[in-house]
Amino acid sequence: MKTIKKLLLSALLGMALTASAADFKAGTGVFLLNGKTFYGVGVNYQDAFLRHVESGGKDVSWKAGLATLKTYNIPFIRINAIGFWPENIQKNYMANPTQFYARLDEFMKECAAQNIGVIMDIFWNFPAFSDMLGERVPAWGDTNSKTRVLMRKITTEMVTRYKDNPALWGWEFANEATALMDLPASLNNYQWIPRSSTAPARTAADNFTVATIMDSLADFTRTVRAIDKTHPIFSGNDRPRNNAYHLPTKWDLDSPTQFSSILSRDNNVADTVSLHLYPYGEFAGFGVDTVNPSVVPGNFNNIIVAALARSRQVDSTGKLIDPRPLFIGEFGTSDKDLGAAVAKSKFYEMTSTIIASRVPLSAAWVFDWTAQEGTYNITATNSRKYQLERLSEMNLVMKTWK
Repeated sequence: MKTIKKLLLSALLGMALTASAADFKAGTGVFLLNGKTFYGVGVNYQDAFLRHVESGGKDVSWKAGLATLKTYNIPFIRINAIGFWPENIQKNYMANPTQFYARLDEFMKECAAQNIGVIMDIFWNFPAFSDMLGERVPAWGDTNSKTRVLMRKITTEMVTRYKDNPALWGWEFANEATALMDLPASLNNYQWIPRSSTAPARTAADNFTVATIMDSLADFTRTVRAIDKTHPIFSGNDRPRNNAYHLPTKWDLDSPTQFSSILSRDNNVADTVSLHLYPYGEFAGFGVDTVNPSVVPGNFNNIIVAALARSRQVDSTGKLIDPRPLFIGEFGTSDKDLGAAVAKSKFYEMTSTIIASRVPLSAAWVFDWTAQEGTYNITATNSRKYQLERLSEMNLVMKTWK
């Protein structure tokens, strides 16, 4: 009997679940693929394209990686579309845009051939672009800065070139641009901003605010929508800090309702709600207010519940208000931080919550990235293979949802 069950499970896992990437869009609180409601979980393939472009086109190992993902029924990937450090961006894109796009064309063509969708995060390490242009980080908040001019140029080029590509699933602004913006300037948030060894030393002139990011995100959204009316736009934001609503004047903990309101603020110019969530993002408990008079534990489940409350918020009559589908752009566990056994247990807890809450879209961190071997790296040949197997099972379940 056990043998029959194993054979049946094997057959089910072998079914092709990856759907066509031709028509992906945000609907009323859900995502739509080719006109039908779609739920799915993918992976972050952070350096899939970068290893290709930074090797001068010689490294094509990502093709085998895509093939592996296909065997595990992974429907989409989230990628860094240009580079991380200023020198990488200068070399990859600025020095020879024609060659850059030729290699990105090759990458997108292969993703389409493998039937895997792509969410392109364009300004992953956003301070690198202002560093490269000799400006300070707040230049992102100035519509006339060299940084913003380049942002619009790159966005216009990419959206124009790939909006009709069958592998394109969506556009993302940056990676976790909100992680520091809530910290008051009096704390000098500049000291935690990533900087390459070749960039000028950070100073108070690099302190940035909520407005810096929200204004640039709005500009990014307008630029995309002027060309592509269809594909979802993602902020790429981290989860809000557990006191973001009260900062910069207080350090009080936010209630679930206040947490949801910050999600609205941080995603109010896109057509989705985005956040990243890891075990270190959990906390003892939410704050209280008149709507939430009791302390709610700040665990993975309740953070997702609060995020979905924003995604599916209703008025007093039960009517949906500005419904936007939720994308958990990153989730995962680190073997080094938690220990392999606890990391595995926590991963199953997190993925079970995603299933139970019917989260529309999520992506595990991180597939086939040797830089994080021993921490977050997931491959079909290392000890974290179970995560690919779990994602495959999840997509089987999600495929049955309507």
